[in-house]
Amino acid sequence: MKTSQYVRQEKAIASADAGGMRERWLWGLRLLRDPDAFTPGSTQLKPGRAEELVAASKAVGRGLSEREIRRRLQCARTYPTEAEFGHAVAEFSTWRELAAANFPTYSAPDGEPLADYRTDAERQRDRARAFEDIFGEQGSLFPLSDFEPTTTTLKELVAYADEMEEWTGRYVTRDRKRREYVDALVLAADDDLSVTWLEAQRRRNGGAA
Repeated sequence: MKTSQYVRQEKAIASADAGGMRERWLWGLRLLRDPDAFTPGSTQLKPGRAEELVAASKAVGRGLSEREIRRRLQCARTYPTEAEFGHAVAEFSTWRELAAANFPTYSAPDGEPLADYRTDAERQRDRARAFEDIFGEQGSLFPLSDFEPTTTTLKELVAYADEMEEWTGRYVTRDRKRREYVDALVLAADDDLSVTWLEAQRRRNGGAA
């Protein structure tokens, strides 16, 4: 079981306002949907999983307890959507108050999607992987941060390709000039590669300083 993301979220809880209500809820959602945390068909954590999380938290100076893990899981199970959790934070201002009330239930609008526990970085990574499966290596030719595949037109791709071709063309020309200049220096030095750049240039200039 990977605990690194749980530890990062634990640090976020420590620095959050209002007792880290949202951060604790997202932490619980992550654990609830972690395929390595539960045995299929069971609502109980696999043996040793809670201890792993407690130890990982302790390693960064946080006092996570198994009781707190159960609370976060209960919160995640009770509020699977943003709408339901929104009702909870509207009524309770701190995590302590919400837990003391035993996480009362609220209704969610029909069709409300499950809440997304991922960080922005994780969403971007998963999105990039999904498009990579569709486009293969060609997808890396156009940065997804600038080109949204669901809205970008071929006209925009053509314009970008033209721009990049022009840009790299300038460097190709510069590379060619660099090579021609170095070859001329080597020729002036009679192929003696131990000659310094300055001395070779002087020879190329006919011995002038």
